[in-house]
Amino acid sequence: MLKLVGAALLAGGGLALGLGAAGELTRRVDALNALAAALGLLESELALRAPATPELMERLARSAPEPAAGLFREVARGLPRLGEVDFPTLWRAGLAKLDALTDEDRRPLLELGAVLGRYDVEAQTQAAAAARRELEETARRLAARRREEGRSYAAVGLTLGLLLAVVLL
Repeated sequence: MLKLVGAALLAGGGLALGLGAAGELTRRVDALNALAAALGLLESELALRAPATPELMERLARSAPEPAAGLFREVARGLPRLGEVDFPTLWRAGLAKLDALTDEDRRPLLELGAVLGRYDVEAQTQAAAAARRELEETARRLAARRREEGRSYAAVGLTLGLLLAVVLL
């Protein structure tokens, strides 16, 4: 009986690992969609109001979905040090806290950080739109991959758990 319980636990553990891998894809897709939505808000704010950077970051920290709101809160917190560090450095520090993203996911956002607060409103709006489109495309690709591979991850995890259980029995 104890061996059967152990085998079930191993199989369940393997399944959990597979589902965890699929969950990581889901977290990335959700984070990319939230950031794309936040960049849409950023575009609107720039086009309609063109607020100063501190006000813009505060507004977005309040209205953007998480985890994007956290990025804007982090940047807003660092703005008082703007003379000591430049804006792209503050932006990179905020992006580093978005742990659901890969370096490739962050690339369009890093490019945007080099433009925000440094160029005219039109250039900032165009950069935000370009970054938003890239994030949306990446999210679409990952969502398709999640649909295709999500079940496979679960099946492989369960199979490995069962195989381990058989070997140890």
